[in-house]
Amino acid sequence: PLWYRTNLVAKYIIENSTLGWHSSVSNFFFILVEHQLCEKYQEKMKQLQCIRGCVIQSVKLGSIEIHKDALIKFDVETGKILEFIHDASARPIDPDAEEIIHLKPLEFIVPGFIDTHIHAPQYAFMGTATDRPLMEWLDKYTFPVEQSFEDLTVATKGYSAVIERALSEGITTAMYFATIHIEASELFADLLEKYGQRGFVGMVSMDRNSPQEYHHSTAKCLELAERLIHYIQSKKSQIVLPVLTPRFIPTCTPELLEGLGQLAQQYDVHVQSHIAESHDEEAFVEQLHPGSRDCELFDKAGLLTRKTCMAHGVHLNSDELQLIQSRGSALAHCPLSNFFFANGVLPLSDILEKKVKVGLGTDVAGGYNISMLSAMRTTVLAHKARLIYEKASCTNTMDIDYKTAFWLATLGGARALELEDKIGSFAIGKSFDALVIDPTAQIDIFPRDTLDDVFQKFINLGDSRNMKSVWVNGKKVYPR
Repeated sequence: PLWYRTNLVAKYIIENSTLGWHSSVSNFFFILVEHQLCEKYQEKMKQLQCIRGCVIQSVKLGSIEIHKDALIKFDVETGKILEFIHDASARPIDPDAEEIIHLKPLEFIVPGFIDTHIHAPQYAFMGTATDRPLMEWLDKYTFPVEQSFEDLTVATKGYSAVIERALSEGITTAMYFATIHIEASELFADLLEKYGQRGFVGMVSMDRNSPQEYHHSTAKCLELAERLIHYIQSKKSQIVLPVLTPRFIPTCTPELLEGLGQLAQQYDVHVQSHIAESHDEEAFVEQLHPGSRDCELFDKAGLLTRKTCMAHGVHLNSDELQLIQSRGSALAHCPLSNFFFANGVLPLSDILEKKVKVGLGTDVAGGYNISMLSAMRTTVLAHKARLIYEKASCTNTMDIDYKTAFWLATLGGARALELEDKIGSFAIGKSFDALVIDPTAQIDIFPRDTLDDVFQKFINLGDSRNMKSVWVNGKKVYPR
């Protein structure tokens, strides 16, 4: 306060009057400025955080990097990575100037997991309802549960639960389907900010072939979609973004798709939907639009963009995959739910060779497990199953193993969501989205195990108990 500083000046001048008036005042203000600069420096240093220990990441499909003693320095306020030293022993460290978190032996850091396809309200019935084909499943289970989220009390409980659980599983970024309700979708965006998860909020657009009380007119869908874009963009959030979300072709008229395509272009926002998912879905599309398929209809509406991520794509043909690749769009591979609903296995190795962007999705609740580690394991199993049952038609030699699955869950997912410049690895300038892993929490480690063995055990055996801490944009968000 000004009065306090004035008293300090008077006290200093009286005590040092022998120096003369001008000298005393000059010396005092020099000390005061020096003290203030020191305080500012200390405040700035509090913004800087370092973590030292083993760092593992994948910056190339099919391979991993293991840095045994690395150091990552980041700004807590901006969330940006300032330094990534592969060999920390080669860098002088001033313990008085840098706050350093030292990992324990066997602990390591990996980039945060990225779930490119998840239905937030369906978390309420995750683990059940796997006994019906897709179109029946929607009517019997999905639409009634999603409709209940019109009640903001229900929405608050449901959305809070899925965010907290996802963070505990190491999911630092998620592309979410919400419901058709604008107030609940705005609430969802608020909750993502509250809990600190990086997320896309997709209010579902539907104007046909759904319960009378669970869809809107075409005009209303477009009005609400634009309202949500404005609401989220007005936040100027570093971690929450809007995503246009036509549920899928059967529930969206061409007029709605075209209107959403115009919004995507006008606001340069992301797009998500389902594409070529199952036989019954494709049959319904043929009934509605004879001679046309999902890919053509989405493209005609302007919804295949570089910011588009389409779930499944199991039944896309070669020409459609080429179109998706040329548009810069991506696929969310959801291997677990594909086993239940897709009537087939995604030819992942072929698609990756075609340079189509691919990330992984849990697809809750069509997928009964919210764990991205489970999604990685199922990715490998789905590839193995395809090799067994379609060996005669599998000409691709690319192997899909735990390293490839890990890349898909991190940098591959970032590319699929057009966020490769922000997350997915520990490159300088990216946001510090990271997991500190303690493999010893529930995995037996033996002296014969190399670091690569320990990492592989985590991918194949790990779960939320191994997530010692979760960081998003430079801030620890789990445990809270």
